[in-house]
Formats: sequence, structure tokens, C-alpha cells
Amino acid sequence: MKRKIKKKINRMKIFNQNGMALLATIIFVAVLVSIGIALLAMTNNDTKLSTLHSASNKAFYLADAGIEDTFWTLNTSIVNKDLSIKTDDIEDWWSLNGPSPGTANEFYQIDIEKYGVDDDGDPLIRITSTGEVVEGQYSSGKRAIEVTAEIDYIITSMYDFAILSDKIILFQGEPGPVVEGDVHSNDDILCSPANGTFVEEYDGTATCAGDTNELTPSNVDGGTIDIPFVDYDVCESRAIEVHEGDVILGNGETRDWTGIHFIRGSLEAKNGSEIHVTDGAIIATGDVDVKEGAIFDIYNDAATYIDPDDPITALALVAQGDIRIYAKSIIEEGVVESVLADGTTEGFIELKNGSEVTGSIIADTVYLRNKTTVNYPSSGITEITKKGDPFFKKTSWRETY
Repeated sequence: MKRKIKKKINRMKIFNQNGMALLATIIFVAVLVSIGIALLAMTNNDTKLSTLHSASNKAFYLADAGIEDTFWTLNTSIVNKDLSIKTDDIEDWWSLNGPSPGTANEFYQIDIEKYGVDDDGDPLIRITSTGEVVEGQYSSGKRAIEVTAEIDYIITSMYDFAILSDKIILFQGEPGPVVEGDVHSNDDILCSPANGTFVEEYDGTATCAGDTNELTPSNVDGGTIDIPFVDYDVCESRAIEVHEGDVILGNGETRDWTGIHFIRGSLEAKNGSEIHVTDGAIIATGDVDVKEGAIFDIYNDAATYIDPDDPITALALVAQGDIRIYAKSIIEEGVVESVLADGTTEGFIELKNGSEVTGSIIADTVYLRNKTTVNYPSSGITEITKKGDPFFKKTSWRETY
């Protein structure tokens, strides 16, 4: 009997141990399944978050690209259009509002509005670029950037060259003239002799838009440069004296002038005459002819007379016709220019017999003979600037969402 009871107890222990193993196995499997499900859920969520983050970033960069494309389009269009933008509505300028480039799922949308004008009457605009990525339930993204902008202008130097011509520049003589500074011709640069001392000793930069440059043969086809404009009406209004008709000085006649003298006609200084100008300019609507044997000088103080904010103070001798200076003369400092009232050129400037100019010489054609000197200064007229092409510049940037 005792033996039977003992066997039964042993069988019960074995049965109980088998049950516990099964239960432990079931629990272990359940835990593994739960962990697996959790990992799958986490992976799925991470994938969704990663996709959403990627789509959001892509939308942001699309919005940013829209801003840059818009500025490029606006500024390219401004160069090729007049500033009718002062009165027209921004929405009508270049039709940027509306459908935007991109694909059906990735694109940006541009909206432009004019919200005011500045002190010059130029528009103040607000550009909103919205980038959007639409690919599915969990991967869409939208970001928007808002930028305000105003019109600004490219500011450049008005007088960059010792000599600037719309056609030919001719350097003539042996050893030839002395030129300190850069020169440019919208046509050709010629030297006679072509291999003379002047060619060998010139150390500036000579460029031309034509195909012949005997001063620096490699610097050809360099493009044209605009001739600086002279406002004759403003010059006349600021003149100390306006001379009606031609001014002709004979032997023994002398003029000591200060300030701007405006001549409605031509100026001729004959042998034995003298013209002295201090802190001023001679502006003529005809020709200027300074004969051999005359005395001719213009002295402008670069520190006290020439004002970087006032281009008129840069002028020394200006004519709508030809300028011939054959006397041993001195112009210190200023611009010697032959230009018509409409900004075009047809006259020439010719210097010889020891004429000296510290400044800039500008004309349709320039002839520099032997023993003349042109020095481009390091201050004074070099600080005179001009307002160039308009462009839109950003004044604020923010992400709206």
C-alpha cells in the first residue's frame, strides 16, 4: 500500500512539472509576441515620423527655392523693363502669382503683394512662398516662408578710366604720351608707332570692345562701357556766369574765373591769351579750341571742392563739340569730356604740346600726341558714384508655418 501511494505521489509531481513548463513556454511566447508587436509598432511609427520629417524638410527647401526663383525673375525682368512698377500693381508685373513649377506631388506656390511705397515712390512688396509635398497619408508636408523686399540700386564708380572713348583712342609720337591709369575704347586702341616707347612703358590695363588693341593685344572684345551723362541744364542753372554766344580771347586778354562758367557757344583762346579757373568748370555747347601760345589752367581742390555726392563738381572742361588743347596747359583735377546733351558722342578730344590732365578724358574719339600727360587720380573724381540698375533686395525673412 505504501508503495502504491508513493508511486502516485511521484506521478503527480511529474505531471505538475510538465504543466509548469508548458505554462512558462506560453508566457515566454506571449512576451516575445508582445515585444515583436511593440517593435513593429515602433518601427512603423519611426518610419511615419521619418517620412513626415523628410517631407517637411523637402517642403521647406521648395519654399526657399521659390523665394530665390522669384527674386531672380523679378530682378531679371527689372533690368529689361522701365520702372513703371512705381504705379502698376505688383500682381500685374510679371504674372508670378498662380501655378508654380514642379511636379504634381512636389511644388511651391508664390503669392506677391504690394503693401506700400518707399520715399522715392518705388514699391514695397511681400512675397510668400509655400512649399508642399503630397505623396500619401503619412508623408505630406507644407512649409511657408514670407519675405519683404524693396527696390535698391547698384552703385558704381562714375569715372573708372584715365581715358574712355566710344570709338578710337590714338596714342601718337615717340616716346609718346605719359598715361597713368586704365584706358578703354568701345572700338579700337591704336598706337603710332605700334612698337614705340609708350607701348613698352605703359603699365596700366588697356581694354577695348573692338578687335584691335595695339597697346595690349590680348585685351580685345571686352564689351562696351556707357559714356557718363552730363546734365547741361543743371550745369547752366548752377553757373556763376552764363555767356551768351561764343567766347573768343585774343592776344593779351585774360580771364580769371571761379566756379562754373557756362558758354552758349564755343570757346577760343588765341595765342597770347590766358584763362585761369579755380574750383570750377567750363561748360560749352560748342567747341573748345585752346591755341598754341595760350595759357590755360583749371585747378580744382580734390579735398574741398570735389564732392563725392555731387557729380557736377567732378567736371572741369566739358563741350558738346570738339575739344582741342594745343597749348602747354594744366587741368588739375577733373573730367574733360565731349558729350552731347542726349548722352551720345560725336566729338573728339585732342591733346598735345605738353598738355597735362589729372583726371579722366572721355569722348567719341581721343587723340593723345607726344609729350602729353594723363594721370588718373587716387581720390577726388574716383569717389564720384552713379546709381545703376535697380534690383529688389530682401528686407526681412521669416517662416510662417
